[in-house]
Amino acid sequence: MTAMNKVGGGWTEPQAFHRFCTRHQASNINTKFKSNELKLAFLSTACAAQRKRFNKGMQKIGSLNPSAKVLLESIPLSKWSLCHDGGHRYGIKTTNNSECFNGVLKRVRFLPITALVKATFFRINSYFVKHREDANKRLLEGCMWSEKVTEKLAENVKRAAHHKVTCYDARRVCRANSISSDQYVDPLYSCGEYHGSYRSSFHPVPDESYWMPWMDPGPDDGTILHLQSTHRSQAIWEGEELKPLTLRGHMKAFKAFKVPEAVLTYVNNTQFRGITRFCYVPLDADLITALVERWRQETHTFHLPFGEATVTLQDVAMLFGLRISGRPVTGSSEGGWQHLCVRLLGATPSIKAIKGSKLKLTWLHDNFQNVANINSQYQLHCHVRAYLLYLFGALLFPDKSGSTVSLIYLPLLENLDQIDDISWGSGVLACLYRNLCKATKVDCFEIAGPLLLLQLWSWERVSIGRPDIVRSRVPRQAGVAYPLGSQVLTGLDPLGCKWLRVQRGFKDHRLGLVVIRDLLDKMVELQFVWQPYTPSVVQHLSPICVQDQAEWTVIAPLICFEMVEWHFPNRCTRQFGWQQMIPEMGSTWTRLHGISRKGDWSGNYETMHQESIAKWENRMSNIVEPGLPFCGLMSFEDEYFEWYNAITRRIITPLSQTVNDDYEDHHYYYPTAADFQILTQTSMVTYNTTEQMISNMPDDIPLAQYAMIEKMRNMSLNSLVNTGQGHLINYQEPRPPSPPRYDFRHLAHRQQVMTQESEEAESSQRTRKKGKKRN
Repeated sequence: MTAMNKVGGGWTEPQAFHRFCTRHQASNINTKFKSNELKLAFLSTACAAQRKRFNKGMQKIGSLNPSAKVLLESIPLSKWSLCHDGGHRYGIKTTNNSECFNGVLKRVRFLPITALVKATFFRINSYFVKHREDANKRLLEGCMWSEKVTEKLAENVKRAAHHKVTCYDARRVCRANSISSDQYVDPLYSCGEYHGSYRSSFHPVPDESYWMPWMDPGPDDGTILHLQSTHRSQAIWEGEELKPLTLRGHMKAFKAFKVPEAVLTYVNNTQFRGITRFCYVPLDADLITALVERWRQETHTFHLPFGEATVTLQDVAMLFGLRISGRPVTGSSEGGWQHLCVRLLGATPSIKAIKGSKLKLTWLHDNFQNVANINSQYQLHCHVRAYLLYLFGALLFPDKSGSTVSLIYLPLLENLDQIDDISWGSGVLACLYRNLCKATKVDCFEIAGPLLLLQLWSWERVSIGRPDIVRSRVPRQAGVAYPLGSQVLTGLDPLGCKWLRVQRGFKDHRLGLVVIRDLLDKMVELQFVWQPYTPSVVQHLSPICVQDQAEWTVIAPLICFEMVEWHFPNRCTRQFGWQQMIPEMGSTWTRLHGISRKGDWSGNYETMHQESIAKWENRMSNIVEPGLPFCGLMSFEDEYFEWYNAITRRIITPLSQTVNDDYEDHHYYYPTAADFQILTQTSMVTYNTTEQMISNMPDDIPLAQYAMIEKMRNMSLNSLVNTGQGHLINYQEPRPPSPPRYDFRHLAHRQQVMTQESEEAESSQRTRKKGKKRN
């Protein structure tokens, strides 16, 4: 009862109605009041089909025991009174109909569940076989009614023979007038109907190895996604409950750092000007984890239901305002970290503040924020390096430590006049790619890296989990225009600042991982923005956001010290406004994922990755050429879509997935992604089949048959259009008219002519028969 009363369980009104068993309630009354007469009065009252008899019965109960009447009136009448039920119990007064099933389970209820299921199957099967044989036997004997009905009729006939005709008796009147009384018996009790009830046969369930796969998540062709066996999506499909990833970052620490005005003025003249405007933004672990489940290390893209998408160099430039052009983020890792800090930071970290190449962010916070007097250029440069290093550890290159930053980046800040010559944007993207690839493994439970970039990318492009900007949290400057609805300063800030220092209203935020995963499984192309960076948006951003747009589509390795990750914009050309073609498969060099800085590895990464560095420096020779303009939605018949549907993982949510008690605000959510996929596939098959039937339909087809096929075609068409999948069949509004030869008026006229011809033939035949009789 507890399970049936839970909200959202599917057993509450109006899906189901709860009623009390009259027999059990009568037994309870007899136990409580010790009166058999009261028990019988209750049964008569509860089973009364008329309000008049019910009221009379309640008066009798009150006269027998007023306390019993008060007790019954405190219980909702619809629960136990037949005349107040509303017809929901269909006249059933007791639970005998369900309790009779106990006889089927008798003596097997303590068996294992598999044996219990088998016993239930075979017992029900034997029950049907027995009654089917009885029905066949009575049909062969020429009996009209079932055995019990025949016995009841014979009993009524025998009783009617001794009745005096003082009232109407249908059986006796029929007998007296030689009229068969069978016509007054409901055909439901005939042997034919009795046999039909047990006509069905039960077939044993075959071994699981013979089952046909009715929902295959893919991929059908495993040559592309060859790491599927170790991917998170495989474990999820097999029933393993993986919790949301733990997000490792230092955004809160970045919020607490108070930057001296002189330092901020210096940094604002570099490519990090936009990053300094960033503040703390809560990260959505459920949204990020759901995106990780769709990230593929083999392609460096998210595999969505309608194609591939990824975070590109364009997104880094637009959202963070970082340079793409320049030399890669790389160098040596040869130790001497304390001496390096003294030389470039002007201070010596304590033993507790430094461990190997890791420096605690708290040390930078305590020694370099809110410094009142900066008396020399050397001091200014030291404070700038400390602030940028703090920015790297908190926002751009955070690691899983939770409190440190790697000093490996410090040598790149030695000459501050040349920091804009480094491609920090490509380094940040390489760091994001590497952390996404690691997080896709089944045994990974946390993720680090520039996760704010990923979340902002999702908010700009994906409608699921995207908040609304309600209002600004800080007073706006007088006379300053804020065209993007937040604190974005025209011509100064990157687009990512749009989501900062504002109150965000979430429509489906914090729904839980299972819910977001299911929504992404059902996601349609209309819920994804392929080109959010329109000219009307770009004109208000900092010029640095579009400074290197010629390099946004390079196919090249992204380098960040030990991390080398390939950038494949050719796999998502719709993000650049071009038609997507089947991409040439390029290796992501998965062997390089084994290289890490664990154990304080010492060496020169420029020497180790000289081949990748050479490819990056020669990147302009390998650019994705502009293709046909892309607009609208991709057709199902497109060659790319057919190829992609065969190589991708089509669905992540397992068929048996539900939300457990860990999600307190969303109990009993049942994902419907599998149902959505089945509906889409079924509608596609139905539409294609009926469309082919209509195109090959002969002219003399009956109108009713054509109308049925047309109705099935339209139902499948409407199903696809209403679920956002109309583009799969090249649906256009309005739909072109059907060919003239299939016009309803034409068929109706043909049908009318055929009917007249048929009637004339029948009339002529009757005339000939009458003529023969006269002769």
